[in-house]
Amino acid sequence: MRVPQRAHNLLSFDIEGFIESSLESMRVPGRYISAELEACEIEGNTAKILEVLADSNQKATFFILGRIARDQSALVRRISEAGHEIGCHSYYHRRLYHLSFAEVQAAVQDGKKRLEDVCGRQVYGFRAPDFSIVKSNLWVLDVLLDAGYRYDSSIVPTSLHDVYGICDFALEPVRLPNGLVEVPLSAIRIWSWRLPFGGGGYLRLYPLVLTRAFFWWANRQGLPGVVYVHPAEIGGVVPAISEIGWLRRFRTHTGVTTAREKLRSLLRRLPFTRIIDYLVEREMVSVRL
Repeated sequence: MRVPQRAHNLLSFDIEGFIESSLESMRVPGRYISAELEACEIEGNTAKILEVLADSNQKATFFILGRIARDQSALVRRISEAGHEIGCHSYYHRRLYHLSFAEVQAAVQDGKKRLEDVCGRQVYGFRAPDFSIVKSNLWVLDVLLDAGYRYDSSIVPTSLHDVYGICDFALEPVRLPNGLVEVPLSAIRIWSWRLPFGGGGYLRLYPLVLTRAFFWWANRQGLPGVVYVHPAEIGGVVPAISEIGWLRRFRTHTGVTTAREKLRSLLRRLPFTRIIDYLVEREMVSVRL
């Protein structure tokens, strides 16, 4: 199912701490692990995101960990009261393909309930930590439906990453056989490759002119471009772990100083909306907003 030619792009943020999101990717010495410091990092960096959105008069979808709703409930309420959509990013930042069926059930159910209790609104959307829904654990999509979610935004249609991706997945939002809607992350066909763009390291590393060109090309085909960004990438506060190697440092730190202005530029030039609004407008989900 293709969207109309005048495609709105989708703006989203994955709210997590830098250290907790790094634990499955690299060895983090214990002296860097501090709940208090991580809370300060998340609070300060997310405040910068909210500042950018307020300046742009822009609403977005925030996928938030359930444990952040538990530990920093005032921050979650602040995001919700500003008119942004609240989605679930699981309970803890653990890749779903490392979890058992029962652990996934608990993570998606408890995360949803915690967020709903804090913000007083129903949570419709889910995004897995590290986009960790792949071919080997597509059963997670049934768990999400059973938990009451209406859409997922976890699948990256590419084979070019070592952690995530389903290379032959649709490039556009689709209704799955079980009734759940999947909103895939953005990728563009270049020869036989599917090159991701629009968020995270891709937003930081690609020149802005290239990112804008990819959005333009996607929109020409009636596809929405999806921006996804993390607090440390916009707020600019990234813990410096001296023990990590040059490749990991390149992947996590390069472009952090310019990501905020890249995002501002995209917001000035392109139309964006919350994911739930996009899906309701196109009658892919039916919910009361």
